[in-house]
Amino acid sequence: MPKFILKFQGVLIKEYNLDKPCLTIGRKEDNDICIDNMSVSGHHARIDKVEEPPVIYFTVTDLNSTNGTFVNGKRITAATTLKLNDWITIGKHILYFK
Repeated sequence: MPKFILKFQGVLIKEYNLDKPCLTIGRKEDNDICIDNMSVSGHHARIDKVEEPPVIYFTVTDLNSTNGTFVNGKRITAATTLKLNDWITIGKHILYFK
């Protein structure tokens, strides 16, 4: 099962399984992945599972965050398809897609 590994300054914070059709990322507690840091917007980004049988893939979308969402170091402005081993930068935290 695909998952995200959340790290801050190289230190493992938590692992998240991608077992829902949509995961939200942000500073507020109602997010699936809560990152308590002022550089992270309340509702920062969203991960969507897209099923087009027989293919399943995941996209990341920035939710008009203040500091932006980056995939592999590049700021995204629209839904971006993730590949295994991509990394998403949210504030100063990194989510690794495994």
